[in-house]
Amino acid sequence: MIYVGSNVDAVGTLELFNEKAEEFLSSRFFARVRGGGAIVEFSRDSGWDAVHVGPDEESTRALVLTLRLFMQDNDRLSLCRMAALYDALPLSDGVAREFDRSRSALNSFLDSDSPLAIEEGRCLTHREILEIFVYGAYAHVEPQSRRIYEDLRTTPFYPLFQKNLVDACVAFARCVSAVRETNRRAVIELTAGTHDTVG
Repeated sequence: MIYVGSNVDAVGTLELFNEKAEEFLSSRFFARVRGGGAIVEFSRDSGWDAVHVGPDEESTRALVLTLRLFMQDNDRLSLCRMAALYDALPLSDGVAREFDRSRSALNSFLDSDSPLAIEEGRCLTHREILEIFVYGAYAHVEPQSRRIYEDLRTTPFYPLFQKNLVDACVAFARCVSAVRETNRRAVIELTAGTHDTVG
């Protein structure tokens, strides 16, 4: 396929995103999500206890390696950088709005409060919990995130945080899946040279 002008790099980025999206969405992590969750129990003898049923450590670690590409703003496949790309491209209003809707829905979820807290009076957002796991356990470990992660692992409520991590990954998967389809439409427009800006 031959691309003309400055759209070459853009099409390459959109297609690379879709390649990584396929890798992300086909992870065995998601096959283990169904039927999963966290169970919390209290007994007078032993106190609080909880168990997490869902993706194992190995599949979670593998998933996060790809997830980081979509999360980290310094990566060209991050949703933040993709938003800048969509803003700059000569695409129809409908395609541009599709991307914005998908990204906004994910950000709304990530920036909303979870039911979990590590300090009195303030719930962690879903984004904060995701970042504790990503930067405290799986990738580019940061000292503060690592300390929080290690502290969480010693509490009986750790499985609830694992469940929240799964929820955040599923929300990312919904967004990445939608963006993959939008990217396909964008590539068609860019390679065909048709730009309906009426919307």
